[in-house]
Amino acid sequence: MGPRARPALLLLILLRTVATQGRPPQPSLSGTLVTGVISGIAVCIILFLIGILFRILRRRQASRGAAGDYVLAECE
Repeated sequence: MGPRARPALLLLILLRTVATQGRPPQPSLSGTLVTGVISGIAVCIILFLIGILFRILRRRQASRGAAGDYVLAECE
């Protein structure tokens, strides 16, 4: 390490120490993990419910089309 690198390194260590003293404590890793897992499960459930909703709407749309065919057949 050169003569200039040592003071720069000490300055970086000092700045890092001062910067971390003003911060609030970081959340624990387990809390962050639980939040991530719950968020992932919530997204999966929402996507599942949207898929069910689209299926129901598609079936209703198909049944309307079939009813229209029956009406046209009776008119002819």
